Amino acid sequence: MRLIQINKTYGDKTVLKDVTLDFPIGKVTVLVGPSGSGKSTILRSLNFLVTPESGQYDFNDHQIDFSQSISNKEKLAVRRETGMVFQDYNLFPHKTVLGNIIEGPTQVLKMGKKQAIKVAKELLAKVGLADYGDVYPSELSGGQAQRVAIARALAMKPRYVLLDEPTSALDPELELSVLKVLLQLAHEKQSMVLVTHNMAFAKQIADKIIFVENGEIIYDGDPKKFFSQDNSSKRIKNFIASMTMENLK
Repeated sequence: MRLIQINKTYGDKTVLKDVTLDFPIGKVTVLVGPSGSGKSTILRSLNFLVTPESGQYDFNDHQIDFSQSISNKEKLAVRRETGMVFQDYNLFPHKTVLGNIIEGPTQVLKMGKKQAIKVAKELLAKVGLADYGDVYPSELSGGQAQRVAIARALAMKPRYVLLDEPTSALDPELELSVLKVLLQLAHEKQSMVLVTHNMAFAKQIADKIIFVENGEIIYDGDPKKFFSQDNSSKRIKNFIASMTMENLK
């Protein structure tokens, strides 16, 4: 998966400026940066929730020029392989947990209902919610709802899972339950692109760190170097210190 010189504006504001990035298969790429930096816009461009005005998107066999009209067929083909997980879960309130998970496989992948239910139950066990298939979203805690959202994304067998601040709405204890699931997926070599403000988790899970500020890529590389005291960037050091509360000292 690769973005090449993409640009995005909202009115007079340039949100992304000639951004070029690679997202390695089988790895976890973590996007960090201050609020409004453009990191969520990058993530959403990978799923066509945002469409840049220019640049190229190479994904699997798809080569997409953002300056040209993109067909619904192309968008759907990419979306089938990029499962999106939002911070507010986006579960269907009128469907049970099981109903939420089988919706995509049966409607989009045309999987048989019996097989879809089997896959859904396996995924619920994977995220620690084996007994929650008949429960409705309103009966779930935030952490449980987010784990269901992750299971729903995985049910589509995506090449990449895209996660936009998946734990920002959760208290620390509930957040931990979700982070454990994501770490398990990382150990299984599930390709992920993750936007987060949780620096401790980013340090633990990332194979690659991207630091975005004012729509530009300030850092793109090894997490160890990013978090190292030897990092030569004063801006990155100040950002990490602010996010980890070191600046309170």
